[in-house]
Amino acid sequence: MRTFCIMNKQTGKFVYGTDYRYSPPHQRTSDRQALTYSSKLKATLELEKRGCGRNYVVVQVKLEVVSDI
Repeated sequence: MRTFCIMNKQTGKFVYGTDYRYSPPHQRTSDRQALTYSSKLKATLELEKRGCGRNYVVVQVKLEVVSDI
């Protein structure tokens, strides 16, 4: 199964939210959490919807189970 995220090219951090109080909107980024999408199209549409600048790109990621709850 493919999984996609939005990543900041300069910092290598993933987008986990967007703060729309600012114009343009500010992206919330982290190296520990991320919004995931099931297709590249959905991630690309979300990239545009969130107003991400040219420093952001859609990347394919691999999720790994680290422990069973």
